[in-house]
Amino acid sequence: MLGRDGGGGDDVSAPSGVCPVVWLNGGFGAAADATVSLFDRGFLMADGIFETFYATKGAVIELDRHLARLASSAAYMRLRGLPASPVLAAAIRELLARNGLSGPTGGEASVRLTISRGVSPDGPPTVAIFARQLTTAQIEKRSSGVLGFVLPFTRGGAARDLTTHKTLAYLASSLGQILLAERTADPRAEGFFKDEDGSLLEGTASNLFIVEGGALVTPPLSQGILPGTSRAVVLLLAREAGREVREERVDEARLRAADEVFVTSSTIRLAPVVAFEGEPVGGGALGPVARDLQARFEAHIDGLVAAERAAARA
Repeated sequence: MLGRDGGGGDDVSAPSGVCPVVWLNGGFGAAADATVSLFDRGFLMADGIFETFYATKGAVIELDRHLARLASSAAYMRLRGLPASPVLAAAIRELLARNGLSGPTGGEASVRLTISRGVSPDGPPTVAIFARQLTTAQIEKRSSGVLGFVLPFTRGGAARDLTTHKTLAYLASSLGQILLAERTADPRAEGFFKDEDGSLLEGTASNLFIVEGGALVTPPLSQGILPGTSRAVVLLLAREAGREVREERVDEARLRAADEVFVTSSTIRLAPVVAFEGEPVGGGALGPVARDLQARFEAHIDGLVAAERAAARA
């Protein structure tokens, strides 16, 4: 039985879509056999952090950015005794291989790396990694788009600092997704958080962009949003293309009037927002700026995949 301080008992089936092999506390095993202690502080207190990686054809995209963000969050949370970044990177790549997700036919997948503080405030931490193949609905968002809605609550106060780190205390996002499901069953739905002054911040699982006269505008990190890895890549690609980029506050009126609206995340990469509160925005389809950035993002990923393969052959 995988796990530390596991309670034994009957095996628990893995959730639908999870690949059969997982990595837990340094070893590989069956997903259905993986257990974590009832007294793990991640379970009891959401005392932990996580990263979701995007993988395609066996290559983990922006792996170094994700691991750097993980290290930053671990330092902020005073999580000690974590495996070194090269160890985690090797575990992720091996996990993909063991689940048949490596090589040119590997397909697209998400990889979830979760770290909790463990049973004791002093650790050792619980470290788990599992993979899922992306669903057709997730992939089709890139062309069919995203439907935007305003969430009925704000994030602020003492929680502001935590919003810049991917902690396991994701109740706001979790609750937001539950409330969205009450409004629509459409899998394209995404909820956007608002600040106390009415400015839009980010989605439950994405960063927000608008296009005005060819220029990109996105809420600044100073508003307490997550420094998304795909957000950083899009900003870099846009600047390399000579496009004007501004980090400014975006309210609902500005979003509705924008030429284009799109979101970024590790798994969907870049997807247009085609509706907001039931009304078309950004022309109701993928716009020329977003299309250009999608192509540049794809080329960026192809370069990373080629580099990964070259490194594997060396």
